[in-house]
Amino acid sequence: MRDRIGVILSISVLAAICAAAPLLGEFWSGVLARYVSWMFLAISFTLAYSYANIPSVTQATIFGAGAYVAVWLSIWLQGNLLLIMFAGAAGGALVALVFGSLVLRMSHAGAAIGTIIFAVTFSVLGSATVAVTGGADGLPLPNHDYHLIGFPISVGPNIEMLLLSAAILAAVLIGYWVLSGTDTWRVVRAVQQNAVRAQVLGYNSAYYRLSVFTAAGGLAGLGGALYALISRHVAIDVVSLSMSLKSILWAAVGGVTSVYGGPIGVLVVQLTSEILARWTVRVDLIIGLMLIAIALWLPQGVMGLRNHKRR
Repeated sequence: MRDRIGVILSISVLAAICAAAPLLGEFWSGVLARYVSWMFLAISFTLAYSYANIPSVTQATIFGAGAYVAVWLSIWLQGNLLLIMFAGAAGGALVALVFGSLVLRMSHAGAAIGTIIFAVTFSVLGSATVAVTGGADGLPLPNHDYHLIGFPISVGPNIEMLLLSAAILAAVLIGYWVLSGTDTWRVVRAVQQNAVRAQVLGYNSAYYRLSVFTAAGGLAGLGGALYALISRHVAIDVVSLSMSLKSILWAAVGGVTSVYGGPIGVLVVQLTSEILARWTVRVDLIIGLMLIAIALWLPQGVMGLRNHKRR
């Protein structure tokens, strides 16, 4: 079933961000551009958790894979942003395919533990292989003349990258809206609701779950590539467990059952954190309390407010 209100609301949020950026200045344009790259990560977790039925705590690892691929290959791809973003998405999808193939062999609880182990392992390995990842200091994005289908693009924390990232995310959201009304997505929903019943009806449940998880990985990898282009730098903290937990927080606040909730969750949490940081050092404590309150009284997140209004 297509969620027309959800897609309109999420794209309206992106449009508002882009409209406000010129008024807020270059610094905030860069901040908002990073927020948009994180929205890909939040949506990726929602797809993995709510549609592939995989409680994945490795989404930041996949996001980081896309970021590192973008940095590693940018010189060889001669600054072609289209190829760099495709490479990041492909890298994320490949990592997700490997993770997913292993996780699907586990129980639901075992999958959650397994993804935590994967996330911690890759974070430790990344910190140990400083020559490859740059460790805590990270790797800078190579200086190059970056371009998109022939047009020069100034990469970095600026309004150009904000508009590019927002346009790509809007296209992804519209694409999902179209897909959500197809027979293929109805099968995905059937598998999500009862994998055993779908298997009995002749559908390969494992195939559909792995396909959704791989697509979620590709989306996270694309977000990671955009993050690297916006930050012009990537460090090992981007694949940390804390980053994965942030993706869960964003998805939960926006509404973990709705793909359209991710962008709203990122904006609410990050803007709240920015505002609180000006008044107190206990930002994490307050955000934690906010998450508890949402879990207790608004389990479907901000997107769930629509259901409350209908009642």
